[in-house]
Amino acid sequence: MTKHLPLLFALLGGILLGAAGTYLFKGQIVRSAILANPEMIPEAIELLNKKESQKRLATVDDKLSQPYSGAVAGNPNGDVTVVKFTDYNCGYCRASLAHVDQLIGSDKGVKIVYREMPILAESSKTAALWALAAAKQNKYSAFHKAMFDGGRVSDASIQSAAQSVGLDMAAAQAVVASQEAVSELQSNVGMMQQLGFNGTPTFIIGDQIMEGLQDYEILQAAVDKAREAKG
Repeated sequence: MTKHLPLLFALLGGILLGAAGTYLFKGQIVRSAILANPEMIPEAIELLNKKESQKRLATVDDKLSQPYSGAVAGNPNGDVTVVKFTDYNCGYCRASLAHVDQLIGSDKGVKIVYREMPILAESSKTAALWALAAAKQNKYSAFHKAMFDGGRVSDASIQSAAQSVGLDMAAAQAVVASQEAVSELQSNVGMMQQLGFNGTPTFIIGDQIMEGLQDYEILQAAVDKAREAKG
């Protein structure tokens, strides 16, 4: 019976077009079709979410995947880019570190683009600026890990992380005070608003916007899906 529903829809639509009870009758048919095929609902929701994500991602275009100089990990020439928005005061960002490391270790075709998103505290902003300074010295990943290993974010923990990874402190301070670094943070906030999320961590993989902590298996599945979409 199910396979004949499209024909039944067309016939009934033609017969009842213009009649007073058309919409009610069609609604009953649609309801019956959904009850007979409940798998249609998650499929429709997934399709709707995909279209909405594509629409939002189109507003930021290539800017999203273009990293601040040095704020990358994994394969810089990878075929799939994972964009991660992060805040050093975010416990879930800290927890996600191991999953991202596992992804980089297992999939040599993945490029990670980090976007600083200091939304939780003023100390988040200070740490983010220092992370950008570390990126300029090609020490982003080391600083990133040192910050999350350092516990509560403070001026002392930021300075400790910077010194532990061997930053040129004078050069780093110049970046921290630069308009370029401040503009990068503002740009990231703008992208967050355009994409319609408001928390960290958030991952962008292909046309998927994934909010919150994601384990390795989910990240890898998203990468595989994005790779498959590329053909």
